[in-house]
Amino acid sequence: MAIVKMKRLTLLASLAYKDNIYDALIRTGSVQLKRSADIDSCTSVDVSSEREQVRTNIARVEEAIRYVGEAVQSFNIAHKRDKNAQVAVEKGSFARPRKEIDFDYFLNFGQNVADIEQTLHQLRTLQDRASELNALRAAKLAEHDKLSLYENLPHATTWYHDTSSATVRLCQLPNSELANLSKLVDGYEAVELEIVDSSKPTALVVVVAHNSSADVFEKAAAYGLVKCSLVTDVLPQVMMEDIERQLNGISEEIANVTHDIAQFAQHIPTWKIYVDYLELSEKKLIADGDLQQTASTFVLEGFYPAESEQQVEQAIRSVTNNIVLAFDEIAEDEFAPTLTRNNNITKQFEFVTNSYSVPDYHEVDPNPVMSVFYFIIFGLMVADVGYGLLLLILGAFAALVIKQSTGIKTMLQLFGICGISAIVVGFMFGSFFSYPMYGEGAIIPLYGDNALIPDPGEYPMVMMIISLLFGVVHIMAGIGCSMAVKIKHKQHLAAWLCDFPWIIVFVGFVLAIFNSALDMAAYEPYEVLRLPAIVSQISLYVCLGALAVALIFAGLGSKGILGKVIKSFSSAYGIINYFSDIMSYIRVFGLMLSSAIMGQVINTLSEMIMGGGGIGYVFAAVVLIFAHLFNLVMGLLSVYIHNGRLQYVEFFGKFYTGDGQLFVPFGSDTRYSLVK
Repeated sequence: MAIVKMKRLTLLASLAYKDNIYDALIRTGSVQLKRSADIDSCTSVDVSSEREQVRTNIARVEEAIRYVGEAVQSFNIAHKRDKNAQVAVEKGSFARPRKEIDFDYFLNFGQNVADIEQTLHQLRTLQDRASELNALRAAKLAEHDKLSLYENLPHATTWYHDTSSATVRLCQLPNSELANLSKLVDGYEAVELEIVDSSKPTALVVVVAHNSSADVFEKAAAYGLVKCSLVTDVLPQVMMEDIERQLNGISEEIANVTHDIAQFAQHIPTWKIYVDYLELSEKKLIADGDLQQTASTFVLEGFYPAESEQQVEQAIRSVTNNIVLAFDEIAEDEFAPTLTRNNNITKQFEFVTNSYSVPDYHEVDPNPVMSVFYFIIFGLMVADVGYGLLLLILGAFAALVIKQSTGIKTMLQLFGICGISAIVVGFMFGSFFSYPMYGEGAIIPLYGDNALIPDPGEYPMVMMIISLLFGVVHIMAGIGCSMAVKIKHKQHLAAWLCDFPWIIVFVGFVLAIFNSALDMAAYEPYEVLRLPAIVSQISLYVCLGALAVALIFAGLGSKGILGKVIKSFSSAYGIINYFSDIMSYIRVFGLMLSSAIMGQVINTLSEMIMGGGGIGYVFAAVVLIFAHLFNLVMGLLSVYIHNGRLQYVEFFGKFYTGDGQLFVPFGSDTRYSLVK
């Protein structure tokens, strides 16, 4: 259980074999390519324009997938009453979200490109037609909306024209100004006002004024009166009816085009494979740009797990033996991608570490140690048998039902594994969905009246002390990992004289205050753990002696006497940091307490509802189920965040470098397909 040893390969071969060698390396799933070091008389190829073209093609296909998906959704909504008319889109199942395809089929997918491009061209033709129809429909709707002001007009607009002695105008103005206009017109003897339609925010009126009173139009302009711009010999209502007939025809054609576009849903699975194929083509182009080459040969470099050396060599030589192939060790100061190999349990916890930072290739894999502490802290925070059982069932469901490796599967399996810890601590705490399991009134009577961990509401200091003591152990484990890293890098003196004394300091300190902690806890069953007074006294002296050693040798490796002294003083200041780190573990107690109290409130509320009898039992059951699920989900969010924080800051802060890069075999990271 560690970081897998990597090696570096260097390959010199003819350009004629390049693509076949790429495919052979992809088939192994064991090689990550890197940029080749510059070589005299060799050049690298600029592939930026080719990559841009491939990216354009990928975007075009993904746009087609999105567009057809939206068309299917629109079509199905329009035909929601007719289930037989609806179009189905093939989707990955919950168990297998990605389409599984054969490796040879994927590599030879290029033979399907011509047919796919023809299908995409047909779609673009329909898409262009749909765009034209939608634009035409929008224009007709705007025209119809403009004519709606005149729908109650009894004549064509040209009917309203001037005479030799009068000015006749068809006008519009805000409906709110009609009263002001009427008042203005009443002040003229030779002006008439006819209100044609006042049912809309903009009113339609006819104003007839004798030539001697033509100034009324200038005064009325102050109220927003303007002459209508529509000029037509046809009754507006007739024009609107004609537009409505055109809109019906356009809508019908849009529906037909949408139906035709929706039928392309059957091609979406193939298009998704095409996207993966194009992305693989781009990766090959990137590899081309990373090569050093001459007119006829190329030099390729990459990383691979040392255990796969024979497989990689056989794959390359299956293409041609006319090569020069070298396998080299990774130098101590040389970069290499990180591949961790752990058992099936620890592997689920790699998700937590990688969320923070991938381990550097040259450091110690933190997952085996971190997983143990994450597991225990999770149980201490949840601390309920019922909640733990739910998580265990959820994790088992994910492991059995979800057949492909996904982020959701990893997360659910992680929670399922940690559910075992919650069950164990739940038995120690005596809680089953926040109902007591020990003593009088226990829902599940067990032997004995005292829980190993008492109710934090009654004995708050017990859980607080346990949390702090566990924090000390966690921090000691971090220091132990720091020792392992230094020993790996041949820094034995620093490991044993700088780090190990701090472990003795913490052990001695805990033993020295252990009896005082029991006094603070005031929980009688723990009295059997009390240490002899002489042990506490000796532990205190050992603690102080180890502290002196840690401070004296803190400057080991620093240059000059002054540097060593400064380092020792800064190490003394580090005691405050250790104290701060230990106090952070109070959050374990806080989350356990909040979840427990919330569960007790839920149980009390349900008991009150049950008091009503009859239907009250039904409502109480609903409250219990949904409220406890809510409490569990909210608790999980907090546990995931705070448990991770304790690992990232208090644990990793003692030894972990991170900043590594995950090992990703060439051509393995497909998005839509799972290449078998």
